[in-house]
Amino acid sequence: MVNWIAKVGCEGGPLLVCAASAFADWGGAVLDEDYELDPACDLHRANEVLYPADDELEAGFVHFAAHTGLVWEMDGPGVAEIASTHGGLLIMRSWVRNTDAPHRYVTGPAAADVEQPVGELDLTGGGLAVVWAPVVAAEVGPFPTAPPAPVTLDLDHIHGVGVLLPVRPGRYQVSRGSLTGTRGQYAPLEEQHGPPVAGNDDDWSCRWLRLRPVGAPA
Repeated sequence: MVNWIAKVGCEGGPLLVCAASAFADWGGAVLDEDYELDPACDLHRANEVLYPADDELEAGFVHFAAHTGLVWEMDGPGVAEIASTHGGLLIMRSWVRNTDAPHRYVTGPAAADVEQPVGELDLTGGGLAVVWAPVVAAEVGPFPTAPPAPVTLDLDHIHGVGVLLPVRPGRYQVSRGSLTGTRGQYAPLEEQHGPPVAGNDDDWSCRWLRLRPVGAPA
């Protein structure tokens, strides 16, 4: 059973996915005196993972403090939607608001067939954080590290920059996928947000992460 349970807004740049207890140590974006990103900050580490020289990755693992998290490129500002799926989790972004086609696509067999493995992520403590990566944990705290239900994280000036979710502690297999459809990402705005447009489920662009439980954490 698939249950869409939360949303996270992003103004550009990656999302961070990690144990909620680990997120408490996330330093996000820090600017130096010239208003450039400090090379010692956590967001800079995330960018180095996703944007190595002459390349660009959709997802990768970033090490910070004593933790490991996953960073995922959403490909521009937007909203990531999160679903619980058969003991695991699905994180998806699309570029449309007037059709459920991307939701049907990413939960169907066609999406699973095109996914690529990313690696394994240990989630300990009973909580998962999905947060816009520039956010500094101290700016949205205090927060529970083992929430009984989804908890939305807000900055003073931006609502919904992250969410904390209850999750079964363990090791999760992470895979990623993307679909470039004929509509969605590069469609006219009136088609993305206007009246519903008929089409097949694979006509609308989307990208996603899937987390499947595979055992106890290392």
